[in-house]
Amino acid sequence: MTQEDRTRIQDFVEASKSKGASDEFLAALLTRRGWGAGDIYGALGEHWERATGLAVPERAGAGESARDAFFYLLSFSTLATWTTAVGSMLFEFINHWFPDAVSRSYVYDLRRAVTWQMACVVVAFPIYLLVMRTILREAAGQPEKLESGVRKWLTYLALLGTAGAMICDLIWFLDYFLTGELTARFMLKAATVMLIAGGVFAYYIGWLKGSRPRGRVFGIGSTAAVVITLCIGLGVAGTPAAQRRLEADIRRADDLRSLSYAVKAWHDLHGGLPGSLGELNAARIADPETGRAYGYQAKSAAGYELCADFHVEGGTGFWRHGAGRSCFPLDASKSTP
Repeated sequence: MTQEDRTRIQDFVEASKSKGASDEFLAALLTRRGWGAGDIYGALGEHWERATGLAVPERAGAGESARDAFFYLLSFSTLATWTTAVGSMLFEFINHWFPDAVSRSYVYDLRRAVTWQMACVVVAFPIYLLVMRTILREAAGQPEKLESGVRKWLTYLALLGTAGAMICDLIWFLDYFLTGELTARFMLKAATVMLIAGGVFAYYIGWLKGSRPRGRVFGIGSTAAVVITLCIGLGVAGTPAAQRRLEADIRRADDLRSLSYAVKAWHDLHGGLPGSLGELNAARIADPETGRAYGYQAKSAAGYELCADFHVEGGTGFWRHGAGRSCFPLDASKSTP
């Protein structure tokens, strides 16, 4: 703060106190006019030093406790976790909604990536909100904590990280622009990075200045973004029950593939097909949920088929299946698909 600003705020405080204004009223009024907490309480302190003839006592290490460091580190680590997870989920959705012919993406990969990121958000975001609520409540009761060196250092480190993300995003965008490779898919990803990093940067800049309204906007906006992203994620991944059915189908397809290897090994060794799956040296020959044996039927000297009951349509390549009973024709004299 310049000497001119210092004189202005001190003159205003002296004039207001002479008219009976309370410290609380002046602090709230000056905060709404953009003055920082340090400037306001500094001017009030100088007023009372002149009025009492005593210097305002300073407590050594005020606001510099290990507890403060713990809360700030926890808040920033959870912030990084849930923002990264939300951004990753949005990237997955963009890849799914705007497929690229050059990039292969399978529905199972999408589901698994989304469920992991959803778990990160569900755990980290509530912790972040609770920790920030604690920090803000303590700062409201002890305004000197706003001048904590721990708070300022960690906040500026967070700002450095978000600023770096925005700068890299702009470089990334301009590189694609100059090479003429801009696509809707790319621009949506660049906008996602800029929106998340920009929102965090704007909030913490405002927080350093004591801007409460901006903090409320950030809280409401981040909560809405998280809820919407999680709802879309549930639509993609399904409920836990649906996800369990999907995992069971994946296990069935893997089992059939393993059985096909075992049948081929039997054919290569004995020159024919086994009479039943029980003759094979296979890890599992039965459905993981029902316990019933998988379907097996020899069709010729080397031809046979394997069958299983699936919950939903899925799989890839040769092992693509529909919902219900699906059979796969195989030839033990040839390589397994």
